[in-house]
Amino acid sequence: MPFFSLLRKSSQPSLASPASADVASGPFPENPDKLPQRRRKTEPIPSFPRSWRRKAAFSVSRASSSPPIEPALSVTPKVETPAPDTAIREMPTPMPLPTGPDVFVNLTMLPSTEIIPTISPESDLLAATWDEVKDGPKGVSIDRSLDVLGDAMTAAQSNAAPFTPLITAAASAVGQTEIGKVVKEGIDRFFDGMPVLMNALDELKALHPFVGVVVLAFTAVYTLEQKRRDNEKKIIALYVEMKDMMGVLLLLRDVQNDKLVAPDGRSIEDRLKTLVERTADDIKLCSNVCDTYAKKKLLAKVFLGPVWDDKLLSWVTLFSKRRQEFEFELSIHTSQGVDKANVKLDVIGDATRALDEKMDVLKAMFEQLVSPEQKQLAATVAANGGVKALRNNDKMLLELERTASKAPSASSAEGHRGPRAKASDVNPNADALRADVFEDPDAAVAKNQVVYFRKFEAQKRQIIDELTFVVKRESDRVIQEMKGGPHDRIRDRTIYEIWTEMGWRGNVKARHFVLALRDHYLEKLAVEADGVPGMSGGSINSSRNPDAWALKFVDVTRLQPISEAFDDDASGFITISEMNRFTGSRPADWSLPHWVAFWAVGYRASIIDYANKIEELLAKMEGIRAEVLPPNRRAFDDYFRFVWEAVHTLTVAVTPLQPEPGPSTSDRFKSHLEAEEARLSTNLKAVDYTIDGTDTLTLITGVGRIEKTVFPLIYLLLKRHYEIMRTMRTKVLDPRELGSGRDSIYNVNVVTYQRMNDLTNIFIQQKHNPEKQFQNFAYGIFKYLHCQNDLWSAEYVRNLDPRVIPYDDVNEDKDVKLEEILKYEYKDELALDDWVYDGHSIDDTPNYSDVEPPIKDILGDWHGYFYEGDGIRETAGVDTMMTFVLEPADGEHELKADAWSNRGRYTITGSWCKGENDAMEVKLKMTYQSASWSVFFSGRFDAERDALTGVWGLSAGAENSNGLMEFRRILPRYLTVYPSIKELSDNKSRALWGFAIAAVRNDVLRERWSWSYFAQRREDREAVISLGIRYLYFGKPINSEEDQLFSAAKLRLTAADACFYTSIINRTLANTWVHVNAFCDWCGGRIGGARLLCLDCEYKNTDTFGALDLCCAKECMAARITHSQDLKVPHEPSHRLVKVRPVVHYRQHGRVHTAALAAFRRVQTLCMKIAESHQQLEETDAKGEETDQNTKNASSPEPGPEEKPSGLGDGKPGDDPNVPGDTAVEVNDVGDTSQDPSGENSQGRTQPQESGPSCGKCMGRLLFPCWYCTKCEDDLFLCDSCDREGVPELMRSSGKHTEDHHLIRCLVPEKDDDTLSSTERRLISLEDQLNNMHSRFDNTQTRFDNMQSQFDSMQSRFDDLTQDLTSRIGNIEQLLHRLAAAVTSGRSA
Repeated sequence: MPFFSLLRKSSQPSLASPASADVASGPFPENPDKLPQRRRKTEPIPSFPRSWRRKAAFSVSRASSSPPIEPALSVTPKVETPAPDTAIREMPTPMPLPTGPDVFVNLTMLPSTEIIPTISPESDLLAATWDEVKDGPKGVSIDRSLDVLGDAMTAAQSNAAPFTPLITAAASAVGQTEIGKVVKEGIDRFFDGMPVLMNALDELKALHPFVGVVVLAFTAVYTLEQKRRDNEKKIIALYVEMKDMMGVLLLLRDVQNDKLVAPDGRSIEDRLKTLVERTADDIKLCSNVCDTYAKKKLLAKVFLGPVWDDKLLSWVTLFSKRRQEFEFELSIHTSQGVDKANVKLDVIGDATRALDEKMDVLKAMFEQLVSPEQKQLAATVAANGGVKALRNNDKMLLELERTASKAPSASSAEGHRGPRAKASDVNPNADALRADVFEDPDAAVAKNQVVYFRKFEAQKRQIIDELTFVVKRESDRVIQEMKGGPHDRIRDRTIYEIWTEMGWRGNVKARHFVLALRDHYLEKLAVEADGVPGMSGGSINSSRNPDAWALKFVDVTRLQPISEAFDDDASGFITISEMNRFTGSRPADWSLPHWVAFWAVGYRASIIDYANKIEELLAKMEGIRAEVLPPNRRAFDDYFRFVWEAVHTLTVAVTPLQPEPGPSTSDRFKSHLEAEEARLSTNLKAVDYTIDGTDTLTLITGVGRIEKTVFPLIYLLLKRHYEIMRTMRTKVLDPRELGSGRDSIYNVNVVTYQRMNDLTNIFIQQKHNPEKQFQNFAYGIFKYLHCQNDLWSAEYVRNLDPRVIPYDDVNEDKDVKLEEILKYEYKDELALDDWVYDGHSIDDTPNYSDVEPPIKDILGDWHGYFYEGDGIRETAGVDTMMTFVLEPADGEHELKADAWSNRGRYTITGSWCKGENDAMEVKLKMTYQSASWSVFFSGRFDAERDALTGVWGLSAGAENSNGLMEFRRILPRYLTVYPSIKELSDNKSRALWGFAIAAVRNDVLRERWSWSYFAQRREDREAVISLGIRYLYFGKPINSEEDQLFSAAKLRLTAADACFYTSIINRTLANTWVHVNAFCDWCGGRIGGARLLCLDCEYKNTDTFGALDLCCAKECMAARITHSQDLKVPHEPSHRLVKVRPVVHYRQHGRVHTAALAAFRRVQTLCMKIAESHQQLEETDAKGEETDQNTKNASSPEPGPEEKPSGLGDGKPGDDPNVPGDTAVEVNDVGDTSQDPSGENSQGRTQPQESGPSCGKCMGRLLFPCWYCTKCEDDLFLCDSCDREGVPELMRSSGKHTEDHHLIRCLVPEKDDDTLSSTERRLISLEDQLNNMHSRFDNTQTRFDNMQSQFDSMQSRFDDLTQDLTSRIGNIEQLLHRLAAAVTSGRSA
């Protein structure tokens, strides 16, 4: 086949994939009238409406003789977006050729069709090989169908409004066309043709080493994609195009000499080396984009789907152009002359037009390449108002995320981690969810780049090692031919002999193989023993064979672990590939019996050892928590909460096991275990101990069963994380340090759960009971993952008492370097942001004398707000006024700024350019340090108003905006009263007059130091801090009135005030225990500070543990909870409560529960003494009342309001809003015998008690309720007032009392039943009757439902019988008719 035919064939639209674009370079068609029109702003997207997706019209003429003007604005360095080549290549030709920056070089060297040489017969074979790689059939009408479809869509798009239904129909019908079917088939069969292509590329790399860089990059990307469990069809479509591009390189097989010089004086290596290196970089960058997209939440793919589609399609376009460049360079090199080069330009022109048409089809196809769950979720989003309506709707966002996480396509192990979870427990953080869902794709790609590039390089090193380091074992046999049967593929000589002798074919039952292996070696020992004095035939103990010790462990009693070692898929059969994988993985200096013995006994001993090491690390982690700095506590608890539950589910089944009895064999297996741990450690270091997905995990562990490496892998990860925790004792770390560690353990948990699911399906197919199988499979490490109720029952959790190892720095490693274990910046302490009051103002703005206009006009201080789409200042979120100082950056049109607001301090990057009418257009990207997402501003500079006005969004591009944004140079204190955009547009004069009055009034009050001015600032500070904590972090949910108060206070803050108040909130959070997964069962708020656990409430479902939680608010402690349907009986205010301040994990619940019960038993007698003492005091006071009344001055006036004690008010976050929690809201509760909430006795002063228990802090008389320490052995009591002030650190005879000591609530001892009033008895009786009636009603309802079900079943059966009876009667009638006819005919005869 001549090369020209190959080129023409490959220049046609590929049938192999939706991403193929085997056409000539250049973005413009010859005829500008046939330019496919872009979607207009008002035109909806086909398939389903997405209001956030709008495309600006494309106005560059495709007939232009100059390259398209690239936008000067560059908000984010798009390192992952394919960029055009910097050099524009000349094409001296009179034809209107494409002139984009990616066109081919040296068109003057294009060969004539008359002088193209005939390709050798090997080329036909090469073409046939490439045809085999192709993924789709060769349709004869594909080009014509593509042209018709492209013309139809172009015509429809040119008149968008009237033909919108046609466009939608065309998009939905793409999948039904012949092209659409071919595209889908190409995606489905992508992996089928890859082995042929990869082998061909390996041969090509050996022939032409200069292409090795791109082949290695493509191999690494393909290998990583293979390791991904769920393959996105959009990513596969992109890889199909990448695959087609790499296939063109196979044409180099015909070039035998890299140094052979072509007629233009250049060799093929010189011609392609730069292009090959650039393509390798493109593959690496593209794979990072795909990896980022694959890790995105399903909700993010719905909300920002169009943006991601455009980004992925841009790579399809680039690889199409790279393919064309390879084709062109090869055609130039293989040509012998240039006299008639322009003949082929027609082919290039046709390919150019086909490329754009093909991209339109692919764009429509991308909207079809989504899962059903994603389509359903997109419809739900559209039905609820779209992205703009849901952006600030936390409740709806969380509900959508819960829906998305339940989808089958969303792999998750979060819901399978064991303990019973309330509905509130599984709620993700709304701010973190919003950050992930709305994260700009460019920012997400840039953030993922470091992690992915590290993973990419690790995969490349593994590929190189596999090629350069080949282990040759003595027992390996050389496979020379494959004609004898399947057994000829076996590598190990011993296995080959056994397989051949037994006459097995492609597989064998695992049990039969193990027995045959043992018999083979016993026979071998018997032969060796013949003629040797003192040895009996087949005796293992007396054998001199060096492997005799190992054969003792190859017996029937260890059949299962040995079978599992061979049988990776647990099918019960061992295939030849599994056998080769097993023998090929053994250490080079080990014999086969040695390797089998390891899996018989050594593996068991190793996982027991690792399980104990893991539990020891977890005990040390719990011990070090007391040493962690307060700002690091939340990150620690978030990590430990999940990690312990996930890891303990695996280790709990192994720790009770004991190693094999008899002489220890650990020394015989030590070398392999050390080598395996070193291998895992090296791979973890290569990815910086970050496992961001299942593909990364496979890269670290290698291919095979996860149970082989899961314990040493978890041990190495926890060991690393423990070193980070040691650093938390002295440094304030970024929460992401342990957050990424938690994610790594999570991804390990995902893979183990997937393995458990696969095994469950296999056991069910084999008609086995999975629950019974998991008892013994892999020594039971999966059994509690499969049946979690067996582990996380209420009884199990309450009896837990794992050991705690206190931190001892003497026994720890002193050589750990911070820079080696930390990924992010750290601080020595958490300081307040008081730097915002250092006097910075507009007057301090630098002069920038070396900067020329127009950029000089926009430099300096700016202050502004977020606005809704109608111009009203946004109040739905938490954002306040922001301030930034704009400065010139290093680039010619680049900007940078330091900014601050209630988000803290953050950075801004951006760019500027001149737009229409010489107006300065500005684009900014605001990157928050406190969140993983960014805000984008796109607007212009209004010189007349001295304002930056535009739109803002969570992704770049004005078409994706969420609202308006405006910045002014007005002083912040004036901007707080400046009218909004809407107010100015409605009535500008009135709005400005109101602004002038308010500004002057505020200045007068401020300059006069008016009390009302400072009182307003104090109220705003208290509202923003206290309500902000309750709104975002913990406390009783704010109501509508408080929400309005919070919003109004935010709008009155300057950026400096907001930033400073946020730092106060952050410091408060750092010093407050926030119980992330504990919500008050009465008010519904997340609990911060002290948490109350009820010891008497039990849940109906005892299979999983649960505890009733309360905060310390008065109304919550006094509440009787009856609305919870899960409780066996309602919660009563008199129930026993235990107060915990540190976060209590499931690991610690048993310890807390046991200590609290013991404390309640100890305190009963003491409470009786307190009650008797109080009764005596009341009697004494009663006797003295008459005397006091007689001596009292009747004319003494009542104290004025200013003389009365303030008390606690209404129980809202109280006198000090900076320290919310139990210190502000704890009040006296049921059984309260005190009359003064200040903690003093009835006489207004604290008096020491002469006998009986007293408060351990103030030494005053105890009044109910009071608190008793569960840990202090010398009976420490605290009165309610002292406890409300915080945790007193008291030195006692039994040791120091700290916040780790939990307290129980002591109430007035209960009265005997005979002392109850008649009303109380009647109420109790009535309640019991109501409960009985409710129970009977439930039983009646259940019986009625059962009867209804039975009736429906009987009705169905009756209908079936009626139909059957009717049918039978009909048959009888037919038979009677036939009989009558037969009788009649007989008589007539």
